[in-house]
Amino acid sequence: MNYQELFQSLGLSKNESKIYEILLRHGECGVGFISEKSGVHRRNVYDSLNRLLEKALVTEIVESSENKYQAAEPKKLLEIVHEKAESIEKVLPELEKLHF
Repeated sequence: MNYQELFQSLGLSKNESKIYEILLRHGECGVGFISEKSGVHRRNVYDSLNRLLEKALVTEIVESSENKYQAAEPKKLLEIVHEKAESIEKVLPELEKLHF
């Protein structure tokens, strides 16, 4: 099953979704492998990995020969959903005042 559409509905870009799924399926991977499996240009893989690192969906494993990347546990996706819900709940009273 392809989960990329689900990941995109949670706010990941198309490339981030591809990369996250590859890392889930294959474990620790280098950029070359990720690029090959995803069809995403190597430069774009680095950009997407940086965004996934910021979202705490990927960890970087620093090695002397080549850095590798690993997907965070899928439960982290649920945390993202909860954070978005909390953000909306905080401003909901203000938004309801705007609604007429």
